[in-house]
Amino acid sequence: MKALHLDAAVKQPGVKSIHKSHDKTALKAMKHLDFVHLDPVIHERTRLSILTALFTSREPGSSFSDLRDTLSLTDGNLLAHLRTLEQADVIERVKEGAGRGSTTTIQLSSHGRKAFGRYLDQLEMLVRSARGE
Repeated sequence: MKALHLDAAVKQPGVKSIHKSHDKTALKAMKHLDFVHLDPVIHERTRLSILTALFTSREPGSSFSDLRDTLSLTDGNLLAHLRTLEQADVIERVKEGAGRGSTTTIQLSSHGRKAFGRYLDQLEMLVRSARGE
């Protein structure tokens, strides 16, 4: 698989491209990148992992503890990312019970499912563009 170096397509005065073989591919990819937008709320690595786990789950949601353990996150780290996703209306948290016996289930909202689908479509366009398809 060839690496795509977008910096090779940007000509700067007095600087020679060291990636001549990639110039045409990079230029073609840059033309397609004008309309590729990867949502930064989703694209952040940990949030992308959370959403991928929820999107690919056979269950409609996942418990807080299952997500935490599956993704090897601390409670605080997971909670901070869940708050960001919840504020963006990408996930819903449902808490049942109180105290130590409570269970929190996290699931994609209908908006979140659509947003993640759009994100995957944009990512696919980026990959195709990088491959010169």
